Amino acid sequence: SSVKYTLRERGIGSNAKGSFTSIDYTLNKNANHNLKLLNLQGDLTKSFSDTVLVGLALDTLGTWLDQSYEGLQLEGASEIKWGVMGDTIIIGNYTIKGKNTKKTDFSFKAEEVKIGLSFLHFFPNHLTLLLDANRIFQQLQLNNSYLFTTAGVSIHYRWPDDSGIIAGKIGYRSPVGTRKFPQWSYVLSLQKFLPSDLMLKLEYERLYGALWDEVPEYLIRLSLNHALCFTNGEFRTFRYSEEDNTSMIKGVVYLDENGNGQFDPWEKRLSGIVMSVEGRRATTNEDGEYTFNFLKPGIYRIDFNPRSLPADYTPVTSEQLIRLRENENFFLDFGVTLNGSISGLVFIDANTDGKMNENEKPLDWVGILLDHGDQKTFTGPDGSFYFEGIPLGDHTVSLDPESLPAGLQLVGEEEFTILLTEDVLDVVNLLFPLVYKVNP
Repeated sequence: SSVKYTLRERGIGSNAKGSFTSIDYTLNKNANHNLKLLNLQGDLTKSFSDTVLVGLALDTLGTWLDQSYEGLQLEGASEIKWGVMGDTIIIGNYTIKGKNTKKTDFSFKAEEVKIGLSFLHFFPNHLTLLLDANRIFQQLQLNNSYLFTTAGVSIHYRWPDDSGIIAGKIGYRSPVGTRKFPQWSYVLSLQKFLPSDLMLKLEYERLYGALWDEVPEYLIRLSLNHALCFTNGEFRTFRYSEEDNTSMIKGVVYLDENGNGQFDPWEKRLSGIVMSVEGRRATTNEDGEYTFNFLKPGIYRIDFNPRSLPADYTPVTSEQLIRLRENENFFLDFGVTLNGSISGLVFIDANTDGKMNENEKPLDWVGILLDHGDQKTFTGPDGSFYFEGIPLGDHTVSLDPESLPAGLQLVGEEEFTILLTEDVLDVVNLLFPLVYKVNP
């Protein structure tokens, strides 16, 4: 069983997730055992300005075997992103991994501590450069510990038509222990995106299997991948990647026609809308979908690119702050609306025909309520009222009875229900006729 809680407000994002698993198994025919696992995850992301983003995360896994406590694994991470320019980001991170067990008197033992700094730049013409350096401490079995440095240079080039990627990376790991020479690794890859989110990938790699290896391995990989995910009550396809530490953000930009702030299958999908993730940009396709592939684990801010959003559209969904974990695929839909208006008149209906005639008197300073008081305005000297900037969907317009002068009462509709649509954005000439009360 599992429980998940998500909080999304402007400038802050938080997730908390817990799961409990109980496993019964048998060894050697008659040896029955029970294993219980309790996993708790939590993260908090905070935006301090348009250029500074800070995130904290904690993952724990507790284990019990046959009702006896075995141990706790813990991973904590912090990350700071600073957008020094529009296309350049500096990232600092600190990660600690460790555990305690009943064999160590429940004391916490750090197995890995890493502090890193990265420089990310997005060049024009779909080219991305990543420079990173890390200082790592590892505590292995038999009380052997190692302190070493890693560094890397990565380049990603995305074809202009978004049909493929050419990527390369050179990695360095400093000498450590009995290994006197550094490990130099590299990888070259060509990825071609096919219809139905299929991905064809050719890769050539030089790597080292372990920290202390002196001799590298060489691999050639050829793969054809596809993936299917169930989310928000429907199946979605996406491109599957075998790369470690890569994640994806994907979603739909839609016209929120009923004003409920959620994407409904019948609502209009919008193409040509530019989305932004920490300096990267993606344009929605003809199905209204945007995709950010090959994202490293960390904290991200996703929002509309304000310079490219058509003036007629107003965002319904504010910026979203999330933390991505390894190989996680995150789906976020973004809504926009069109702004409409509602106007009308309040007058004294002398002949009670429900229409404003030439000699009938308008009434000023009468309160008019939109959506039961979410907005309020007052009539002018000519008896008119006007609401603007109203999103699509159902709305109500009513007269505030407490604002009526003494002796007057409403004889027409007490409340109007209005549906603003893409085709009907402006509703005019709502009439509130008033008459003098007749004394019994």
